[in-house]
Amino acid sequence: MMRAAACCGLVSALLAPAVAGAQDVTTVRTESFPRPPYSGATYYVYERAGRTICTKLAVCNKFDQCETSYVPGAFRAPEDTATGEPYGTTPAAPIAPGSLAKHVCLTRFGLARR
Repeated sequence: MMRAAACCGLVSALLAPAVAGAQDVTTVRTESFPRPPYSGATYYVYERAGRTICTKLAVCNKFDQCETSYVPGAFRAPEDTATGEPYGTTPAAPIAPGSLAKHVCLTRFGLARR
């Protein structure tokens, strides 16, 4: 019985820093929406500790000419909200701490240092 308690205590001690550090991790995921005629909108959703901290929107035409905008927090344009669910998504991927400054969405709003 004593071994089981010691084992559980050790596991808790090892996992606690990992859980605490996970809240500091910044992730990015994408959501794609169709935009008629022949264009599409891709949202790059940056999250930290379960909250959306910044959104990058790239609207590209069939010639891959894109207009990009950045918004602090969560954002979805009215035409994409009306569309409903995105037709394509990617899972959240962690961004390495050394790469945070390469993301304009994060540096523009003071969420990462250059």
